[in-house]
Amino acid sequence: MAETYLTLTNKVIARLNEVELTSANFTSARGIQVQCQNAVNEAIRYINQREYNYPFNHATATQTLTAGTVKYSVPTSTKVVDYNTFRLVKDSDLGNGSISLSPLNYNEYLNSYVEQEDEIQTTTLSQSHTDSVTTLTVASTTGFDSSGTVYVGNEVMTYTEVGSSTTLTGVTRGTGGSTAAAHASGVQVAQFDNGGIPKYVVRTLDNNYILYPFPTKSYSLKFDYFTFPSDLSAHGDTTTIPDRFAAVIIDGATAFVYQYRGEMQQYSVSFARFENGIKHMQTLLINRYDYLRSTYIPQATNYIGSRTSTRTI
Repeated sequence: MAETYLTLTNKVIARLNEVELTSANFTSARGIQVQCQNAVNEAIRYINQREYNYPFNHATATQTLTAGTVKYSVPTSTKVVDYNTFRLVKDSDLGNGSISLSPLNYNEYLNSYVEQEDEIQTTTLSQSHTDSVTTLTVASTTGFDSSGTVYVGNEVMTYTEVGSSTTLTGVTRGTGGSTAAAHASGVQVAQFDNGGIPKYVVRTLDNNYILYPFPTKSYSLKFDYFTFPSDLSAHGDTTTIPDRFAAVIIDGATAFVYQYRGEMQQYSVSFARFENGIKHMQTLLINRYDYLRSTYIPQATNYIGSRTSTRTI
């Protein structure tokens, strides 16, 4: 049976010989019971902060790319991203295979590729459009060529004129081998000359990411990352930490309650057990080493008078 916020809290309360909680009175807890609830979350946070890549916090993100969009955000729960795992998912309809992206240093991107950001003009549709209309109504046509090509979703369109500050007219649908489709209000409309299938991923200074070249279609991107879980709240909530390490959580929570109460000797004993438990978790879950085979070729050295000869064994 999975350990819940309630069961973890009650195990801490039991160590302190206090009255345990039930699911009915969990939210109305007072005094030492609330301290135990808070201490459970504090212990879980402490464990999760000690390592970037606990396997139980691993997740895979899937991002649908947008034509003409350079920068994307990581999930809000992200602790750390493995930038060596970025890959495009094979999509025969879009004409791309399974492709691994290479990490690119941000400074190198700025020195060599940042001009791609100046090649893109974007706006959004200000109303829904069917797959046959020949006038696009957009938020603004500022910056768009007097005639040209735009990308909306996976559809490529050409237009002959900027009709007004909010319309592109003379639109030909489904050009460039694409298929005409209906589009909802708010969808991005982009104009650019370059772009393509992304080959590089760049970590930005705000811990999000940039793609180079920027996508020209709605490719599907995947990558692996590690999360920082939210605090437990309801009595039935469970932590991502496996149940076999519940005792580590309880040791930590007990230590923190003693700290709250100023009982520093008991705190020191419980916190030492907590730290040892975390080290055990790290040994089991993190500190794994691949077997190494030496390729060194030993040599025998013969000393003959003042001359030395070497032979390979």
